[in-house]
Amino acid sequence: MSDPTDRMHAGQRRIRLRFLVLVPLIIACILITRAHIIAVGGSYELAFQDFAGKELTADKIQIDPPGIVEVGDIWQDDEGIPHVVFRAGTPEKGMVLIGFEDGGTMFEMQTTKSGVVVSEGFDVMGWEYICISLILVSGCIGVLCSSAIISLWRRSWYGYEMAAYIGGAVFFLLHAIQFAVFFLSGWFATFSDFAAAAITMMNRFIEAMAIPMAAIALFVSASNVVLLRREGRAFTNLLGVIATILWAAAFFGIRAFHENMGAFITNPYVFVLVDSALAAVLAYALALFLGVSITALFAARHTPSFPRDYLIILGCGLRDDGTPTPLLAGRVDAARAFAERQTAAGFDAPAFVPSGGQGGDEVCSEAESMGRYIGADSGARILLEDRSTTTRENMAFSAQVIEADADAPASEQRVAFSTTNYHVLRGYVFAHMAGMEAEGIAAPTKLYFWPNAFLREFVGMLAARALPIAMNCAAIVALYGILEYLLVTR
Repeated sequence: MSDPTDRMHAGQRRIRLRFLVLVPLIIACILITRAHIIAVGGSYELAFQDFAGKELTADKIQIDPPGIVEVGDIWQDDEGIPHVVFRAGTPEKGMVLIGFEDGGTMFEMQTTKSGVVVSEGFDVMGWEYICISLILVSGCIGVLCSSAIISLWRRSWYGYEMAAYIGGAVFFLLHAIQFAVFFLSGWFATFSDFAAAAITMMNRFIEAMAIPMAAIALFVSASNVVLLRREGRAFTNLLGVIATILWAAAFFGIRAFHENMGAFITNPYVFVLVDSALAAVLAYALALFLGVSITALFAARHTPSFPRDYLIILGCGLRDDGTPTPLLAGRVDAARAFAERQTAAGFDAPAFVPSGGQGGDEVCSEAESMGRYIGADSGARILLEDRSTTTRENMAFSAQVIEADADAPASEQRVAFSTTNYHVLRGYVFAHMAGMEAEGIAAPTKLYFWPNAFLREFVGMLAARALPIAMNCAAIVALYGILEYLLVTR
């Protein structure tokens, strides 16, 4: 039989390999995009409606300085409008003069060092390929994130990884869908129109989210007021108010930057890049928060399968007389109910592992109080873990208790843990850190606990996944930088 730890690590490697595929994928799409710009942009076709019905020949076209572009094919369409293909020449900017006896036209053209022909008032041909490449890149990242979500969901592997992948799937699939809508709708006839719309896409998204986010912020703040009144003025109970202030500062800060910073950042390229990148990173943060919220709900609604060898019960404080608080009693009751369903299904009863040390203001350890609540006369096997003071220690020390009892690694045991529904996601995170493939049992509680829990886990995910999230933000900024570069140098 394979080692569960090996299976866990193999699953993590499979997820990492999915994202390693992104490296050549992104590089390939960027190279394809650039190749199309150079190859298609290297020949630039212009239509001259003012000369409809006139015969345009190469001798009527003068280029100054000579060699910046070369005249290629000249032909007329069904309406008699002449078309001229200009090919890339010497990297330099100059003027093109087309003259007839009764008039003519003059316009600026340029060949860049990359061999791209650009013209004042016209656009790079073949921009559709750029759009297709962006759809491919964004769509592939979103699909890979979705694939990882499905893999984790099938293994009941709830945690920060799933939250990050859900956020990534939402963000990048949203981009792919919007790019596809731009491409298929026919709203944009030129690349400059498309790029201008794309780099402001997240600004429009942030504006569209203003009302929903304001409603969420009000709900979170109201729940925090209730939480502060009933649970005390701990810093963690202020997360909702703090998050509301930060969201408002970010939203209005971007608006203020958009309206006023043009006076300080005179370079339009830098201004638009910073403006669009800030909006995109804020939109990505919203997607990650959505990922945390969805993962926490999934984790709380999931029911572990039978059988389980051990049921860890996470402590959360005692009354003055040493009896469990209603919150803690709910966790114990949920574990006992699960054990009863397991035995009713014909399986052996699990051992209970009450986990929690003694606080400075408590008359006994939380583990001892929970053990008494379960009852020695219940016939249940009770293994106390009475040293822990945090959820991380709950899981780490409980794993040691299980290993001592089973005389085998905790990763080989079938473990579940019981905690309050808003706390289940955190339990998964620290169970995984302790090397256990444990699944959570959710005990019900008041609604006002949930918003703060989502925010706490969001902060925890940002800390735990700081490097990949930072790399994603850098990739997002790079994407908008490329769009802006292509727009400015069109």
